[in-house]
Amino acid sequence: MQKFNYARNALRYIINRIKIEEIYIPYYLCDVIRHAIFAENCKPIFYHIDDNFMPAQEFPINSFILYPNYFGICDKNVENLVNIYPKLIVDNAHAFYAKPCGFASFNSERKFRNVKDGAYLFLSNENSNFEPDLFRRKCFDFYHNKLKQTNLLNIDIPKTSIPFCYPYLAFDIKEADNLVKELKAKGLTIYRYWNRLPESYNEYKFYSRLVPIPLL
Repeated sequence: MQKFNYARNALRYIINRIKIEEIYIPYYLCDVIRHAIFAENCKPIFYHIDDNFMPAQEFPINSFILYPNYFGICDKNVENLVNIYPKLIVDNAHAFYAKPCGFASFNSERKFRNVKDGAYLFLSNENSNFEPDLFRRKCFDFYHNKLKQTNLLNIDIPKTSIPFCYPYLAFDIKEADNLVKELKAKGLTIYRYWNRLPESYNEYKFYSRLVPIPLL
């Protein structure tokens, strides 16, 4: 295990150390990750994801692939992909307590705890000793029990998963905006992920209608 200030720098280290020349990355992704890839003179090859956050295509078996554990609810997707692609790199920035897996994976403590920085890089199947935040999981279950009937996401996660937030996919933009206003009125800070995507992309629904509810 190695420690970095930010998750993006953990990825830059992997690319530099392994001399990765090109890597598959999703369109639905934080800008700083793309910038980190460009900074290492690595070529990104973009891919789409489906409604369950799975890649919407197959990849060459030995290619390097970056897959984000979106909102910390994609442990099953990660497990499936790891069993197929030997050079899968898992972005666990939204899944700090997830077990290391794949060719490499990195976690971000600063998204879960009140620390200035703290990203951890694991190569292969190194062990981590992070104690799970059970209160966060209880908050997630509370929101899921309350909202699952109207949430358009099909959320099915293991009992051991500790998500970053509760992602609620609204029926339309108006419903999403109204929910954001309601949550902000209660004192919650709501971020929308990530930058605008073309409306023709399947991922546009996540950009425009997904509300990540903080687990406090």
